[in-house]
Amino acid sequence: MQPTKKIILTLIALLTLSPLFAKPQDDMQLTFDRANALYDSGDYQNAVDLYRSIIDAGYDSWELYYNIGNAYYRMKEIGNSILYYEKALKQAPNKGEVKDNLALARSKATDNIEELPKPILQQWGQKINQIATSKGWRVTGLIFFIVTLAVLCLFLIAKNYNTRKWTFVLLILFTLTTIFSGINAAISTHNASIHNKAIVTDPMIVVKGAPDALSVDKFVLHEGAKVKINERQDNWWLIEISDGKSGWINSGATEI
Repeated sequence: MQPTKKIILTLIALLTLSPLFAKPQDDMQLTFDRANALYDSGDYQNAVDLYRSIIDAGYDSWELYYNIGNAYYRMKEIGNSILYYEKALKQAPNKGEVKDNLALARSKATDNIEELPKPILQQWGQKINQIATSKGWRVTGLIFFIVTLAVLCLFLIAKNYNTRKWTFVLLILFTLTTIFSGINAAISTHNASIHNKAIVTDPMIVVKGAPDALSVDKFVLHEGAKVKINERQDNWWLIEISDGKSGWINSGATEI
């Protein structure tokens, strides 16, 4: 078969198959739109079921989690609403509407847990890292990497002393910025992959002193409380809350 004919047939095949490739995403958009319509009509539980079917199909986004959080909030399921707002915030740390609704949901939670102060450098690091998502940091790093290469070329071809001096300074500056962006992209990606936080979704759970149902009761948590998972043992989690208290639970909380 002639090369030209092969190319034409390949293009026809791709054009024929492209709607098949697009169909699942189109179906998910239709499902998302139906879920939104159910939400607008006040049918929150069925809206949640449709939103979650999209996630079960392998699609996710901060908008999905945010809408599920809104639906649960409307149903007065505070624990689940906080859970999904936290999931949304993990993907979109700078979305104001997510932060606002999460703060509103937290204000409805029973437990008012005082958070221990963090070291100032850790606070700064978290604030800097949350300026952008991991994708945003990667894009920023790529842009500065390209700019760095361009400045390097200018430095290598420059004949004038002043031009070489300033391009050298810019080269160092842009190189450091590229490295800084890459580090933050790696940190954001790592943080997104860690599943060591959970939200209490049961109305109330008893935190035990050991991974044993007969062990001593240490304290009680209510729905909406956020916990850190420090250890896993069979069906038990060693959890810690933000005021430093810790203990074991074996149900009633869902990972973020």
